[in-house]
Amino acid sequence: MLVNFEKNFMLEVSADEAWKHVEHLSTIDKTSGTEGEVKAHEYVRKKLKEYKVPFDAYEFDSYISHPLDALLRVTKPEKRSIECRPAAFGGKTIGDGISGELVYVELPAGTLFGGIGGLVDLYKKAGVEGKIPIVWGLAAPTVMWAAQEAGALAQIHISGEDVIHEMIVTTIWGTPTPESAERLPKIPALSIKKSDGEHLLTLLKEGGVKVSLTSSVETKWRKIPITVARIEGKEEPEKFMLVHGHMDSWYYGTTDNCTGNAACLELCRIFGKHRDKLKRSLHVAWWAGHSTGRYSGSTWYADNFYDDLYKNCFVTMNIDSPGVKGATNIGGGGLMGTVNFMAEVIRDATGLEKFSVATRYSRAGDQSFYGIGIPSVGANGHIPEGSPLTGRWTGGSGGGWWWHNPADTVDKGDKDIFYRDVKMEILTVTRFLTCKVLPFSFVDVSKDYENALLDLQKRAPKNKDYVNPTMDRVKTMKTKAEALNKALEGLQKSSDAEKITKINHLLEKIAKVLTTTLYTYSGRHDQDPAYSLGVVPLLQPLAELGKLKPGSDEAGFLRTRIVRNANRVNDELESAIKLMEKALRICEE
Repeated sequence: MLVNFEKNFMLEVSADEAWKHVEHLSTIDKTSGTEGEVKAHEYVRKKLKEYKVPFDAYEFDSYISHPLDALLRVTKPEKRSIECRPAAFGGKTIGDGISGELVYVELPAGTLFGGIGGLVDLYKKAGVEGKIPIVWGLAAPTVMWAAQEAGALAQIHISGEDVIHEMIVTTIWGTPTPESAERLPKIPALSIKKSDGEHLLTLLKEGGVKVSLTSSVETKWRKIPITVARIEGKEEPEKFMLVHGHMDSWYYGTTDNCTGNAACLELCRIFGKHRDKLKRSLHVAWWAGHSTGRYSGSTWYADNFYDDLYKNCFVTMNIDSPGVKGATNIGGGGLMGTVNFMAEVIRDATGLEKFSVATRYSRAGDQSFYGIGIPSVGANGHIPEGSPLTGRWTGGSGGGWWWHNPADTVDKGDKDIFYRDVKMEILTVTRFLTCKVLPFSFVDVSKDYENALLDLQKRAPKNKDYVNPTMDRVKTMKTKAEALNKALEGLQKSSDAEKITKINHLLEKIAKVLTTTLYTYSGRHDQDPAYSLGVVPLLQPLAELGKLKPGSDEAGFLRTRIVRNANRVNDELESAIKLMEKALRICEE
């Protein structure tokens, strides 16, 4: 239920004021590493000065990839040119380009943004070596990597509609390191329209098809900007929520992400006026390098401000694609047991009873902070399935067909829906920055661990005993979490500010331990690849062990890795349990 100051904050939202930002930013091509991107950041900084909100301006060198142009021609059994676009970080051709035979590869459902497991073998069985595979779906990192590893010369991707979506095919999250740079793609990736893809597949059914192609992609170091606003709370100014969105876009990018940039400005305008009512601080960031750097801006920030983020940031919220035309469905959720909290936010902000909430652990859209251990929350609108506005595989713009396309212009936004979405974001921030006790529930988190381990036992029945020590700790953690939840209910009535502060700091530490282990493999000081690794990634290799020949070198090597990974998980769970026990003791004092 809304309290008076929450109502007042939401009444302050001015759709007219914020929509002016959308309209202005929609006149600028904000491709990362260009003058347009700099102008957009200059506009945001000018507005922050008007709102009397302090900010920091940064610039750094980022490895940015601009797809320039490509040509695709059918040379057999007919002569035909096909419209196409190369992908960012895709390989480039030299001279006359590449010629080869087409081969269709049927991809399993859910492949585009899933893991790599089994994909290389799938491509090898399809016989892509020395040929050019053609697949349904966006030019996604995993399928490009699998094609390359299987010996393909290039790959052609068929869109789900008759528009071409700009895509990024590197599996590297953020700027490459010497180790990850080995995964930079070497072969070209071309995207084509649905109708052209259907024509090529029809030709394939009738006999052999040969094509020739060229691809021009410019990948180099470029200076890119970041802007971070800071609004201090009164009681714990060092503790902060990080709200963020990407400034760079493909073309004008109204719904991906001018609307998000405008929403962030509106948050700053409102909370800048009422900072005296905030217990904790708000930091708001506008990233660069989102697409053509594969989240390089947020990753640079995670690397270079690690200490402050690890010690003081307790939650993040990514704002990407609010205010989309036709986005009448609402969804949301959060990590570390904040699902019910976010459901109440959505209900109170919109007055709706029908919406979807879930544990949101997908790692995309500048969610570069899971390794550090910072959980995230979100609330957003999306276009209903079956609407003529939807795209088959579109990942942003509320699911609109214009995503990553020149058609993402100001007419694809909706000011009324934008107003609804900003109110959800305002209320989310308000409650995190003013609540007495941080709204984490580790009972829900224990269930997430438990479900992940049960799934692994089903997928690896012969090796399920490897997870038993971890399952024992999860059961202990669940018991402690249930006791802690009851203790926190009592703490809500307490007036002991010192005790509440201690408990909140412990809740923050527990959330960081569990977020890192539940959602990342590399941990706090590196970034996982840009594809799904599953829940409790450190134990996911267990599913592969059962596929290997018992007694083989490969099985022995993998078994050793699994044992070491399990030790890491078990240590982290032990740490979380001890922190819960400490919190319980403080609550009982």
